[in-house]
Amino acid sequence: MKQALKNSLRYLGYEIHWVGSVPDVPADPVRVVGPPALEPVWPLPRRPGGLTDQEIREAFGRYELWHYGYEFEGGLSFQPSHLRPDSVSEDPSRPLKRFRHFMPYVLEAAGSLKGKRVLDIACNSGFWSIQCGLLGAEVVGFDARPVLIEQAELVRSIVGLDNVEFRLLDFDRMAPGILGQFDIVLNLGVLYHLPDTLAALQSTIAMSREWVLLHSTLWPASEPVIHIRWEEPIDIRDASTPGIVAYPSKSAVELILRHIRVKEARAIPLHVPGMPHDYQDGSRASWLIRV
Repeated sequence: MKQALKNSLRYLGYEIHWVGSVPDVPADPVRVVGPPALEPVWPLPRRPGGLTDQEIREAFGRYELWHYGYEFEGGLSFQPSHLRPDSVSEDPSRPLKRFRHFMPYVLEAAGSLKGKRVLDIACNSGFWSIQCGLLGAEVVGFDARPVLIEQAELVRSIVGLDNVEFRLLDFDRMAPGILGQFDIVLNLGVLYHLPDTLAALQSTIAMSREWVLLHSTLWPASEPVIHIRWEEPIDIRDASTPGIVAYPSKSAVELILRHIRVKEARAIPLHVPGMPHDYQDGSRASWLIRV
């Protein structure tokens, strides 16, 4: 009976995998010993004398899809919008919770972002680039989709940051010879949209002089495995081109970091109350890496 069910599901394009149990994590974990809490700059400030409320609404309205929601001073806010919406992607508070989750560890390690060069890989509409810019960093964000760079430039122009730059660039063309090296490199939500986990991490490490913040969705297995599947560039959060993408397990990421011989890779513990369920069940994880 079980084999017949598996065969039927395989015929329909599904597979059944045993991945083991994931330990329960409290919805509101007790604060672990770590760096002081850090709040994002939110709502975002606006450049004095910049676009009016109506002009900003019209500019945002030109784009059907937004991976991040944005809120600006004066009560002006915009919700995320996806072709395949779900409770996680449509939550506008999600990036704010993620900021509280891992950015305190970055600030603790770096001391301050003022004057630091920060690279934001696959920056999307620039949420993280803007936050780092507001904290005083000199930021370069890049993405492979022109529409995302347009959105990032729009947000940058509203906030009025001269220390943030956005470029149209494929991940495969990322190299120190093109962009230079950076004090801090952000690889956030990118790894599982790429076909080769080892090569992607090697390329990321090569861009940094000191620190890398890595954040990824994970394949739910205790063993060091990498699950490969096909991805089409349908939604704004998908890979930019069709092809295979690789989902590593947590232990696979850590084994690769050991292979690359980074100086230190610290998994950031879950410590922020109310984190989304994919953090609580171990489907996502973050590391602060010293190269």
